[in-house]
Amino acid sequence: MTVDLSRPLAGWRVLVTRPREQIEALADALRALGAEPLPYPTIELAPPPDWSGLDTALAASSPPDWIVFTSPSAVRFTTARAEATGSRAQLGLTRVAAVGAETARAAAVAGLRVDVMPPEDDQRQEGLATALAHLARGTRVLFPQTVGGREHLREALVARGCVVDVVPVSQTLPVRDLPPLPAFDAATFASPSALRAFVDRWGAATLAPGAVAVIGPTTAGAARALGVRVDVMPDAPSMPALARALAAHRAQLK
Repeated sequence: MTVDLSRPLAGWRVLVTRPREQIEALADALRALGAEPLPYPTIELAPPPDWSGLDTALAASSPPDWIVFTSPSAVRFTTARAEATGSRAQLGLTRVAAVGAETARAAAVAGLRVDVMPPEDDQRQEGLATALAHLARGTRVLFPQTVGGREHLREALVARGCVVDVVPVSQTLPVRDLPPLPAFDAATFASPSALRAFVDRWGAATLAPGAVAVIGPTTAGAARALGVRVDVMPDAPSMPALARALAAHRAQLK
């Protein structure tokens, strides 16, 4: 049988467990390689319990020097709240750093110009911290993120003498009453919370027959803690790289 090298995932059904509004990027990357993406969000994003941190930061007489975004959802929640409170103009006075291409696209859609983004092979908090290594002591940085988000970027900037204001702009919640689990050949997880929500509902053993692909080391660590075998982890933490790594894994199975 002739193999279509341009569609190395043809015939594979791949679970995409990201929040519904974030599914498109990975689904498109999988579809381009021939897979059938199965949208199956296990988590959802909701507003934070309290907006006061962001509201105070945006209402300050002097805007921060920088605002850093580590997810597209942080961009969307921040800009929507700024619009709702009449503080949108403040964002235009601040330099913007984005963790990766997907986040930068969300910023562009929101009308923000991205000044700094790490290289493609290091689009995570570590890479963004390196890309911002030039910031001087005393630089004021606003860091909108989800409740309980990673602390690496904040810690790295504070260690250099920056003044970092971390404000919650969303919270991640497990989807209640998940629908029946469809048959799948592979499952993808782009965050520990998505993986935990899946395992809490269906158990780790449910993943054993198929391939498990995770976005990076943090999610891989969560998988180990939950007793989930990880088959695929891309070199770069991006959706296209995750899809390509899954295709490479399938090729090794033949």
